[in-house]
Amino acid sequence: MIHRGGHKAKKSLSQNFLIDPKLQRKIVWAIDPTPEDRVLEIGPGKGALTRHLASCVGHLTLVELDDKLAAELQEEYGCREDVVVIHGDALELSVAEIAGAEPLKVIGNIPYGITTPIIFHLLDQRPRPQLIVLTVQKEVARRLAARPGTKDYGALTVGVQAVARVELLFAISRAAFSPRPDVDSMVVRIVPESPAPLAAQQEDALRTLTRAAFQRRRKQFQKVLRQAPEYSLSSEAVAGVLQSVGIDPATRPDALPVADYIHLAAALSKAG
Repeated sequence: MIHRGGHKAKKSLSQNFLIDPKLQRKIVWAIDPTPEDRVLEIGPGKGALTRHLASCVGHLTLVELDDKLAAELQEEYGCREDVVVIHGDALELSVAEIAGAEPLKVIGNIPYGITTPIIFHLLDQRPRPQLIVLTVQKEVARRLAARPGTKDYGALTVGVQAVARVELLFAISRAAFSPRPDVDSMVVRIVPESPAPLAAQQEDALRTLTRAAFQRRRKQFQKVLRQAPEYSLSSEAVAGVLQSVGIDPATRPDALPVADYIHLAAALSKAG
């Protein structure tokens, strides 16, 4: 096995390497690995999770952006037919190209700066992954699993919960990483609904609505829909749309349940 202890973490790539073997195994177990599984690992780094995954899943694809680490992974695993190393950006991945028609499980310790883009990129794929297990900043985990009426509830919450089930699994102290980050982490499991509950056009409409709403989270919906340039509706039109889906015009964005966001987005699309 190649020794990677000398690799210096790059701040530009938000690299923090998980050094606790027990936690490494615990994260891998969270995808319920089997010899039949096809698994994508995002950002394997020094191979902390990889060495556990490679011994218990049927096929493993590794995507690493760092030049040196990608080369070392290729050197170590390149001779194996059941492991593929991709030197590239996870935000440019195609789930369909990696998995074909087979179910795909995704796992990774995600750089904090690109957590939200990666989650939405994975959920934008068709077909979606079977399940996604990610180590993320604890604050992001709370936002993913938030409930209406809380400070963590926002556009990320609605966008993910509209199409997937979110489970908070366990916390990870910053002391479990090297170099030590400034925040604690949490492992989350995201299980996309199957079949997909919304068509791509409906999801686009929902994201337009949540973006407009949570940029004005302290305002009532009757004002949000009048002031947001995405809509700029008249008072009469706003009243009609909100009444059609049974939403109180005085409701604020952080109090509206996910299901009501879906209904409102559909009503707005229908109203043009």
